Amino acid sequence: MITATRYRALAEINRQSTLSADVARAQSDISTGKRIEKPSDDPIASARIAQLRRAQADAEVWARNIQTAKSIAAQVDTALGDMGGIFNRVKELTLAGRTESVSDADRSAIVLELNQLRDSLTNLSTSTTPTGQALFPTDAPLRISTSATQRLPATAQRSDVFDGVATSQGSQSLDWIIGQAISAISNNDVNARRTAAATALDDIDKAVVHVTNQRAAQGLRAGQLDDAADALVEATTQLSEERSSLEDTDVAATVMRLNAKTLALQAAQAAFAKVNRNTLFDFLS
Repeated sequence: MITATRYRALAEINRQSTLSADVARAQSDISTGKRIEKPSDDPIASARIAQLRRAQADAEVWARNIQTAKSIAAQVDTALGDMGGIFNRVKELTLAGRTESVSDADRSAIVLELNQLRDSLTNLSTSTTPTGQALFPTDAPLRISTSATQRLPATAQRSDVFDGVATSQGSQSLDWIIGQAISAISNNDVNARRTAAATALDDIDKAVVHVTNQRAAQGLRAGQLDDAADALVEATTQLSEERSSLEDTDVAATVMRLNAKTLALQAAQAAFAKVNRNTLFDFLS
């Protein structure tokens, strides 16, 4: 009888210890906001959380890549806009310099400004990013990883932007076109200057179209980067939601469980205390 009572008492102590541990764990889950403290708490969920954690780390890298690429793309767009402005000004100066009424001094000033615009174009072709990389690389542009399966360029190859304009004398560079305008305006013979300027103006118009097309192509590249950023935001949100559903504490359910376990523990402790107030004589009577 006494042995059986002792075993029942030990079983009751173990049950209360379990209840006490359950209460402590529920309190911890609520305070930390996490229901999984170690892999053994939920091996399947823990394995999936590890996968999600790696995917989120990759997404952070891709997000930084996209921001870098978008910054470069914006710088390229600005440069192309400046190039458009250069050729608009080159056209204005060529139109002004071809007339018979322009003085030699004015033509000299026009040629000086055309040379300055030519230098500005050269500076744009060799400009760099804040990290020192060529804004318009001489080789194929680096494709930047924006996801596990996608790599996008942020700019165009220098030769594609500054060369390959179909002019009256075949495929030529933007620099050559400005050089032709300078040669035309520098000509002292009025008739020869007018003829050369007409040809130069036609080539300048082609240069303007070329720069416009290059800027449109850059807009497409920027649009692809924007789409990649939007897709990454959506994917990141899905990863966060799935991880939260596996890892985070369901506070309402946990509070209910905590209350139930606490009541059960309190009842068990009260009953155990009452039973153990009985003496041996109480059991024998």
